[in-house]
Amino acid sequence: MAEIHIRPLTPGDVPAASLLLATLNPDTPEHVIRQRLGTILTDHPHYHLLGAFSDESLAGVAGAWVATKIWCGRYLEIDNLVVSEKHRSSGIGSQLIARLEALALELDCNVLTLDSYVSNPASHRLYHRLGFEIWGFHFIKPIGDWKGRES
Repeated sequence: MAEIHIRPLTPGDVPAASLLLATLNPDTPEHVIRQRLGTILTDHPHYHLLGAFSDESLAGVAGAWVATKIWCGRYLEIDNLVVSEKHRSSGIGSQLIARLEALALELDCNVLTLDSYVSNPASHRLYHRLGFEIWGFHFIKPIGDWKGRES
């Protein structure tokens, strides 16, 4: 397997990142994901987007929010970690998380947090193996006309 290089993604990487993120969010069209990712990168300077590259190909992507909550203080929330199907079980997810943990320490964060779809048990095994614990539930209440699917 080729060596993996992790780096912050640039605006030129957004199309490839959007395609990869669409595999994690199959009910949301890729053009909507691309638009939302562009908005996040433009409007939220505290958002970090990393890519894992195998050769010159984007093999994995992970975003991260840095914020503060009453219960834990400063934290880093891992957002939308996904590895291409071709590269799964090769350590890329672990490498992305390790890089984000190092970033969290640099930014004086107290905890790492993440959400994982209940339908993704493979990710749960990874997160448990890397020391994450389940501390609660993430509740969702769709409002207005939103039903969880975008067109």
